[in-house]
Amino acid sequence: MSIIGKIIRVNELPPIGERETNVIYQVAEPGSPIYTDYAIDQNGDLKTHAVTDGSIPLELADTHLSISNAAFVTEGIKSQAQYNTHTREKLDQKLDMPSVEGNAQDYPKIVGLDDNGKVAKLPAGDLGKNIANSSLTTVPGAGLALGANWTLSTSGFYYLITGLSDKSADTTFNRMMVQNSSGQISWSNGKNMISNYPLLLNDTEKLAWRNRMKLSTENFSTGTPRIDVLLLPFIDNTKNFIQYTTLVGLNLFVDNVSPNAHIKVKRMKDVNGINLSVPEEYNIDNFTVMQNFPNNLNFGINWSTKPEGYYQVFVTHNGLTNASSPELIVKAGLTYSQFTGIANWTTVTGSATITDTSISLSQGSTAQSDNLISISDINSGFMVSFLVNNNLGNYGANFVNNFQGGILGEDGSFYGFINYGGDGSWKIHQGDLLPVRNETFHIAYYNGVVYIIAESNGITYQQFNSSFNLHPKRFYLARGTGGQGSLSMNLLGKILLS
Repeated sequence: MSIIGKIIRVNELPPIGERETNVIYQVAEPGSPIYTDYAIDQNGDLKTHAVTDGSIPLELADTHLSISNAAFVTEGIKSQAQYNTHTREKLDQKLDMPSVEGNAQDYPKIVGLDDNGKVAKLPAGDLGKNIANSSLTTVPGAGLALGANWTLSTSGFYYLITGLSDKSADTTFNRMMVQNSSGQISWSNGKNMISNYPLLLNDTEKLAWRNRMKLSTENFSTGTPRIDVLLLPFIDNTKNFIQYTTLVGLNLFVDNVSPNAHIKVKRMKDVNGINLSVPEEYNIDNFTVMQNFPNNLNFGINWSTKPEGYYQVFVTHNGLTNASSPELIVKAGLTYSQFTGIANWTTVTGSATITDTSISLSQGSTAQSDNLISISDINSGFMVSFLVNNNLGNYGANFVNNFQGGILGEDGSFYGFINYGGDGSWKIHQGDLLPVRNETFHIAYYNGVVYIIAESNGITYQQFNSSFNLHPKRFYLARGTGGQGSLSMNLLGKILLS
């Protein structure tokens, strides 16, 4: 048992090496009559502890406890034993300084602190894993850097990214987000996707896509050209002038101004029908198109400069070319299905001179043939040809009045030529003026469209007629009482187009 000896009053506690042993030092508090007692044992150590540094907890200080401290008395601490018991209770509530590495399985709890300084245990495994059910806002410098492959499985739920800015007009945004079959996300310039896109479309969708690619002011056809019929299918190359051919098919309203469209005729066989080892090609520069007839195209050639034979026509537009073509026969003279012996011209009024297929009208006369174009012919598609000599003219003040000729239906529909003026001028009915007076006319019908071709004048007139095939047709010729000269017609023949 240690014996405490004398009491020594000092202004400050001496260092441990200078203290007397078995004494009590009474240390004066600066500016106060209060002294704090420190008991020193035989080793020079303090027997009790007290606060000497306000930056550490009271119970952890190395200095002696002041039993006269009013705060301790208020807490009911009146002895060193009570103080030590109180201190141990508080220490049991403290955490040890960690010194080992751990994981959420072995150390499943973490410490949480509320706004009042109170603490609680939280599950360590939940830390960060519920980011998907949190409403987060980033701060400058925040981000996520992957250190390895990372998979986000939506499990069939929607995955939305909203509120993005519109960069449609920003040319620097030229990349597309793409995904492979494994779900890997990357970027692409889109070239492969766009070039392979048509492979996913059926023919109907491809046609719709082409139409949508047209310019706002463009009405040209976008599909592949197709040729079903050639009008005329025969060309007489003994005639030294431009003869026009009408193509009938699909997608023939092509751009005839720019290099986007061009036409070639190819001589595939000689006049005897023998295939040429190398087809002869001729470029066509003289061709016209009409927006009202997008499935027709007219071109003209002076065939007298081309050899006889069997030709085919190929139209290319925007890189698309028809795969096949009907044959166009070019030779000296034409062969028709003749009307000889069956024309049966009949004078309706006035008088006429009739010789089989030929007729010449007197003034004030009309004449017609039998119905030589049947409904069956019309449904097959047909072309008839006839030659007209118009030698009419005025005789002083005696002007030429009405005259006309062509084919007439039982419903009264008429297609052919009519007079234009009192001097014997004429034109295609509802069509253009015909400067050349002696003319070979060709009238054809195919797929709902009627064609009137004035060969020598190089003029083609076209008209839709949805009811044309309901009535058979006959040839008709009429002349008024005015003027002088002759008007005659000679029926050349008929060709069925299918």
